[in-house]
Amino acid sequence: MSPPAAIQHGEKDGGEEDDFYTSVEIYVKCPTIPELLNATGLPYYWGALNKHQADILLLGRPDGTFLLRNSSQEGCAFAVTFRRRGRTRHARVQYRGQHFSFHWGSFQSPSVRHLLEHYNDPRSCTFFEPLLSIPLNRNSPISLQELCRASINSFIPYERIGQLPMPRAIKEYLWEYHYTETVPAVEEERW
Repeated sequence: MSPPAAIQHGEKDGGEEDDFYTSVEIYVKCPTIPELLNATGLPYYWGALNKHQADILLLGRPDGTFLLRNSSQEGCAFAVTFRRRGRTRHARVQYRGQHFSFHWGSFQSPSVRHLLEHYNDPRSCTFFEPLLSIPLNRNSPISLQELCRASINSFIPYERIGQLPMPRAIKEYLWEYHYTETVPAVEEERW
């Protein structure tokens, strides 16, 4: 289940024999989601909720209503579903360089909570930015299973989960929620 540390891609150049060969290694880091444990304490964090379920929850709500959920998109930590201009919209929350941001935005924050608070004032939101002024709080607690995953993932690095003395199914559950960060490629040329 755990992804490889390096993926090697090779390609021939010019269709000739193997006299020119380019080898590129792409290193992929797969850490667990930072702030996951802190997010579970936010009343508007809904956990493993897909976009269709989020659409239903926000149906008919006023502009500015929002919730935070896990992202199903590779490379994104969380997703925010919100109402803006009478429609329900979704925005990915990315984590790069130890900061959270929306994929289009320039504002970055070291915490998810502070990122969302930045967008709660209608006067400071541009036409294309989300307005996050009315949190939709969940009506039940986060499951014990999700809380345990968040707690373990906040203390155990992703690459060490495989060494934990627990059944494989639990390890796979812990590995399930991470993000992928591609590290710049290393090129090697042979002539």
